[in-house]
Parts: sequence; C-alpha cells; structure tokens
Amino acid sequence: MRRVRWLLVLGLLLIPAVSHALQLHWSAGADTLTFTEATRAILVLRADSVEVTLPPEWRLLWVGDSTEVEVVALDSLEVCEGDTARVYGVDGPSTPEDSTAHRVTAHFCSGGSGATERAAYALDLPAWGRGKCKVVALDPADSSHVLESNEVTFNGGVSDTFPPVVLLAMRSHPSTELRVRATGFGLARTAVVQIAAMDGSWQLPMVVVERDSNSVVAVANVAADLPHCLLRVGTESGLQGSASLDADTASALQFQPACTDEMKEINSVTHEDIQPKDFTIIASRDSFHVFYTRQDYNLGSTPWLDSKVIGHKRSRDLYSWFPTEHTMNSVVARYGLWDSLHVWAPSIVKKPGDITYHMLYTGVDVDGVQRIGMATSTDLNVWTQDSTAIYQSSNVTWALQGTPEFRDAFVMSDTDSVHYLMYFVTKTQARGRYVVGVARTTDGAPGDLRLWTNPQPLWNTDLVHTGEAVIESPHAFKDPGGRWWLFYTGYNSTSDPAYVDFETNDYGPADLDSTRWSAPDTLYEYLGGDQKVQYWHASEYYRWAPGYQYLMGFNDSEHSVSVSQVSWHGQHSFVLTDSCPPKSVLDVAPSPRREAIELRVLGPQPGKAPLTFRVHVPARMRVQLAIYDIAGRRVRTLLDGELPAGEQEVRWDGRGGSGDVPGAGVYFARLSAVGGRRIAKLVLLR
Repeated sequence: MRRVRWLLVLGLLLIPAVSHALQLHWSAGADTLTFTEATRAILVLRADSVEVTLPPEWRLLWVGDSTEVEVVALDSLEVCEGDTARVYGVDGPSTPEDSTAHRVTAHFCSGGSGATERAAYALDLPAWGRGKCKVVALDPADSSHVLESNEVTFNGGVSDTFPPVVLLAMRSHPSTELRVRATGFGLARTAVVQIAAMDGSWQLPMVVVERDSNSVVAVANVAADLPHCLLRVGTESGLQGSASLDADTASALQFQPACTDEMKEINSVTHEDIQPKDFTIIASRDSFHVFYTRQDYNLGSTPWLDSKVIGHKRSRDLYSWFPTEHTMNSVVARYGLWDSLHVWAPSIVKKPGDITYHMLYTGVDVDGVQRIGMATSTDLNVWTQDSTAIYQSSNVTWALQGTPEFRDAFVMSDTDSVHYLMYFVTKTQARGRYVVGVARTTDGAPGDLRLWTNPQPLWNTDLVHTGEAVIESPHAFKDPGGRWWLFYTGYNSTSDPAYVDFETNDYGPADLDSTRWSAPDTLYEYLGGDQKVQYWHASEYYRWAPGYQYLMGFNDSEHSVSVSQVSWHGQHSFVLTDSCPPKSVLDVAPSPRREAIELRVLGPQPGKAPLTFRVHVPARMRVQLAIYDIAGRRVRTLLDGELPAGEQEVRWDGRGGSGDVPGAGVYFARLSAVGGRRIAKLVLLR
C-alpha cells in the first residue's frame, strides 16, 4: 500500500534576499541515492547563486513507497556555528491541518551575520525504502510566484504524483460572495475546493473559477462573517493540500438609524397588503434580512391556499426594504410532507464559529397538525428543508397529543453559552390551556439544534397567570442589568384585540418557578400608551451590536413589520424611538470608523528584540495580549486588563514569562477582547 507523506520546513534564517531558483541534491552532489540498509542521508538545498539567499521558509515534499522519512534534529550548539543552515529542532503537527497533511516543522539556524544560501537536512531513511523529494517556496519578492527545485530520488524513486501544496491562501469577502485564491504547487489538477471548520464541525464546497499550475480561485456564497477556518484543495485521485484562512473583519454594516419604520409587501395582482404575521430578523455581511409568514387575506374563502411561503426581504439600514431574488422560494409548503399546508413563524440562529444559518419554523400538514422543523442555508437565499419534523407534541409528555396547536419556535443560546433553548407554544393535557414550553439541547450534543430534551411548561404564561386564553410568538432577551424579559402575544378570541405582553425574571430565561416571574404587563401600557405599538402582535427583539437593539412587531393596522430602536434608561427600563431621518441622509456613505480591535507589529520583520506592538480598541474594554510559540505554548503575557479607547504601544523585550530568553523562531502575538481576536505573526532573530 502506498502512503503519501509531505513535510513543511520553515527556514528560520536571517534577513532574506530574493531567490529565483532552488537546487536540491544529496550530500555527494547527485540527484539520486541508492542504499540497501537503513541510512542517515544528507539532503542539501541551495540557492542558484552565491549572490542570493534562500527564502525565509519553504516546504520539502516527498512521496514514498511504504516509507517513513524522519528529519533528524542535531545539537544546536554545533549546527548554528557553520555557514550552512541545519536543523536544530523538529516539532510535530500543531494544528488540525498539519495533522491531516502529516506535516511537521523543522527549525534551522546558521552562523555568520548574514542570510544563508544553503541548508542541509539529516534524514533517516529505512532500508529498501523508495521515494522522491522536492522543495517549493513562495518567491519573497512576489508572493504570486512559486519557486521550485529539481526532484531528487532514493532507491529509484516512485511514479506517484506529489500532492497539491497551498503555500498561501487569501480571501475576499466584501458581501455574500466569498472568493478564495490559493497559491502553491500542483494546483492545476485541483478538482475539489472547500472551506471547513478547524475542528471539522462544518464544511462547504466551493466552485472553481480559475486555475493553473500555481494558483486556483474558487467562490461560494457565504452570508456570515467567515471565521478562522481551513481551506482544502483536492485532486480527483484524492490527494489533498490545505492552509488556514484568516477570519473576516467586521461586516460592512456600520451604522443604523434610530427610528421606526414599516416593512410591507403588496400583492402584485390585487395590489393589496400581504400580512407578515410572524417574522424573524438576522444580519449578514452586507444586509439585514427579514423572513416572515406571507399571509394574504385577499384570498377570501380559500385561506388554506395562504401561507405557502416564508417571505424574504433585505435592507441595508432597517429603513428601506427590498425583495430578494429568492423571496418566493426560500422556504415553501411541500406536497405530501409534514409542512404541506402552511409554513409559519420562522426563527433563525447561527452558532458561533459556524457559517450555516438554522431556521426553525412551524409546518402544518393537510390534517391541520402543527409541527416544528428545520431548514438550513449558508447564503440566506437558498434553503434546504428537512424532510421530517424535529419536534412535535409526541416529544412532550405533558402536551395535548395530536394537537394542531404546536408552533412558534424561538431559539436562543442558554446561559451557559453551550446549550440552546427552544421556546414553543402548545396546549397542555392536564388543563387544555395554551402555555409556553421550553426545551434544551441535549448534554451529549449541546450544539445540535435537532436534538431537544426535558421540555417544561412555563405555567406563568397560562390563562390563570395571564388572563389570556391564547398565547403565541414567545421570545426572550436580557437587559443591561441582567434581568430576563419574556415576551408573547395574548388574546382571548379572534374578535378581541391582541396585545404584546411581557414578564420579567431575575433568575433565568427558563425559570420554572412562576412566583419569581413578574405580573404580566402589556407593552402598550408599559410605554405609556405609545400609539406605535397599540396594534402590534408577534414581537421580536434583536440585538445587532452594543447600542443597537431593536424591538419589532407585526403591525396589524399597517399590515407591516414595524421596526423601532430600543433606548435603555437605566438597567431595566426602555423606550422606543419615534422618528426616522430622511432617506436621503442614508444615501450618503458614512465615514469609515474603526469599530474593531487592531494589532500591528511595528518595525521590520524578521526582527530582533525588543519588538513593539500597536494596539487599538474602539472603546474602554478589558484585553489580553500574549505571545505564543509556533506549537501554541504561551511564552509571555504582555497585557491583561482594561485599556482606554484609542491606540497605545506595547513593548516586548523578547523574554519569556520567567525571564528566560526564547530562541529565534516564529512566534504569534494574540490580542483578545470582547471585540474579537487578532493575531500577528512575527519572526524573532537573535
């Protein structure tokens, strides 16, 4: 059986100059090597002329026939004295991508005051092993150009092809289109490109649009901010190469108006309003998206023909709304399935570090039975609907079985940030009354939104406690003071007015103790008779960013979704804004604002200690700045506390936390804060 092995070698040398070609040979000067016993061979890499030096890093590739090749680390006191760079240390795989590619890192050093033009490996080769080697590197003068050496063989070599190698991966993601360019070796044979989570929890295929021997370009539609992830390229024969992709910076959505507005849809045939009766909102890279139940009462005596589609509109500013290309075919009622008659009440959640949006929605079958199911999407346009429901009355022992009343899922993170909570509405067996129920994802799979356990009724939401015979559209959020608010819509009959009601709790969003919930209050009365919310139903709370929180509702008088900004007065009290700026103001592009944390290394790289970092934070916040070695071990913590808004410089004297002096090599500075994480790579010289 043939096994492919390939090796990443970082040449941690001195200041590099440009190299236009690489030459590889065995220590005797030949391109071939023959032996019959296990042997230690010396492989030499040199620049094409004594007037240039080797690049700062390169990769040694090999393909072997049942061969394990081991790079030998020599005594650092000896190898760092000569002009030829030699290996003084070897690290095993430090990342999932390294493990997948069987990649290890070798550290080189040499004597003298300048960069080196030659490096040597000591390789332990097994008896009768056969294989071939090659070195590839990015041209230091032009990162789009790849330098290649000649091939060398041992014991006759093998005919196997070297796997593709990604030396550099870059991405462009200004809107929902993600464009990735990989530069490396052997990429003309690329048949598959995908991005994947570093922990393997998700992956997404991409479409190849350009390729040649040293580069490949692929695209995909990704609405979410791209997290730090893995890029994989593969050939039809299954050979793979990989590299990491940096996380996105903040999305293009930089500011929003503090105003109230109405999102409406008009029937293009009857020119009458279509009611967005239940809805949810989510942000992507460049837009806000509202998904809503399209309820068209103009169908008159055939209401069963209604609510066949979850509508979809987008906005840059929560003020001007536009239909999307997929407005009418995002999530639809499907003949013969659990959602064949109606689709209602979407709720969308995206897990941290993931790029997939999960929509939980209510489906109604031809018998009128309601169930909760799921659809998924990465671009917020095309959704894949599950063929079966994920939650129904049979999953809840205290629910009235077979009831048509099982709907209105709302999903949010639990307080431990690992599990999720799902609120829903059903009727109880014991009392036959509407009540809000809450379930939690399982301990065995806390992030799996298809697996729910331990559903419990929140008795504080039934008729006895609220005075409302019918309860709909629950959702919950936490205020600045840590108090939980549970909103829902309540009414007694279709001829009575419906109100947005709420209760508060200082203990938790799913507290089962009814005595610890406040008495129900209506939003209309709480806001002092605010006319904006008098006809609201099916409210939603949305926190986009600090200082930008919104309360929305289906406005029955306008047949629209009303959007209002929340302004907190104190820890537990809020009001809603009541005016919009002119739309012409929103047409003017805002001046750029530095809303994200930033980290930069000042001075030349590679460089010698001391090194200086420039740190920027947009507001006063707690930050941590630490230095890590290439294996991920913390070397030194430089900052751990609050910083004021603005820029400041931080100095590293090149010493470790115990005062020791780390060796020359590749290190990483990591800045962590509420605003995210930034990483800077640095090469430390001695």
